[in-house]
Amino acid sequence: MGKKIKFLLVAVLAVLLIAGCEKETESTERGKDWDYTVVAVRDCPEDFLKELEEKKVNAFQMTYMDGEYLYIALGYGEQTTGGFSIAVRGLYESGDKLCFEAELMGPGKDEVVKEKPSYPYVIVKTEKTDREVLFDY
Repeated sequence: MGKKIKFLLVAVLAVLLIAGCEKETESTERGKDWDYTVVAVRDCPEDFLKELEEKKVNAFQMTYMDGEYLYIALGYGEQTTGGFSIAVRGLYESGDKLCFEAELMGPGKDEVVKEKPSYPYVIVKTEKTDREVLFDY
């Protein structure tokens, strides 16, 4: 009796593990790349910029849709110095989601930086969509 229960328990755990792996693989599969443009602040809708200014002190992720475009913004909050930038690694489909990848790049070793706080963020613009945006940074 004890062997049957152990076998059943191992079988159930194996099925759950396999199902979990398939689900994880499906959700992280990279699909079609999307076209996007890194946008200057002066080219963004005013309502979007007001909200962004309020949030930039802390790390944030936000999206904004106007009549024809989706704006995606990612900020890393207050940094102790200047010299930071953000590299956009991609915007692509993953299942029914849209994934935005970016990375904070620190100042170089020999770079002269301002010793005052900075608030690095990036804004990209792409075609309007109803897909949920996932942030990977």
